[in-house]
Amino acid sequence: MSFRRALVLGSIGSVLLPAAHAKTSMIKVQIGAEDDWRPYAYTLAGKPMGFSVELVQAAWAAAGVEVELVALPYARCMREVEAGKLPACFNTLRDARTEDKYLWHRQPLFRARIGIYGRTDGPSDQVSLQSLNGKRIGVTNGYDYGSAFDDDPAMVRDVANSDLTSLRKLAAGRVDYALVYDRVANEIAVNNLALAQQFRLRGTLQEVSLYVSFSKRFEGAAALAQKFDAGLETIRKNGEYARIEARWR
Repeated sequence: MSFRRALVLGSIGSVLLPAAHAKTSMIKVQIGAEDDWRPYAYTLAGKPMGFSVELVQAAWAAAGVEVELVALPYARCMREVEAGKLPACFNTLRDARTEDKYLWHRQPLFRARIGIYGRTDGPSDQVSLQSLNGKRIGVTNGYDYGSAFDDDPAMVRDVANSDLTSLRKLAAGRVDYALVYDRVANEIAVNNLALAQQFRLRGTLQEVSLYVSFSKRFEGAAALAQKFDAGLETIRKNGEYARIEARWR
């Protein structure tokens, strides 16, 4: 059986169907989830965990959708969405570069800051986007960092498989700076104490909005985006969003 058909066979784009033996008409959906981005989305003992994972699960539940999350490396997850093999994946930065690639829900899943990190033995002055010109910058495979950085051909990018690898390259002097979301860098520091002594925040690239991105090539994805929007609106109004947020501060 093909990967797409193996997702869930059903009524909308071969991914939705009424849940078996349910007392109410519950829709089921299988979507991709990033597998290595603490504290937002990661796996623990094979199970998806994290702040954005809980938000996504709560929003789908509020919309009457039973969701199964497929944990994948982010770059692969997005390739599956673009190819129409998965209806959606998260967490995706929405800007001019990504706007036309995917279908979107209206309000962001959450907002976050992209930090510019340097070595602790380096200068102490603040670093901005313009300061990165001509420097070797550590970035993570498949991630977007905003049009101002991503569309600038003068930026010299050193691509790693993870934020942790980028920070290790920074500590080893293989890159001049590394771009990592600040809460992700904090989580890495807590779990890698020796490494934490070797990097520090030097500036903020920008604060961005993150979304669930829906496939333009997967039948029924537009309807899913609308359902997700309704569920996200519900959990913002009923306080569940704030309760999840408080647990992950």
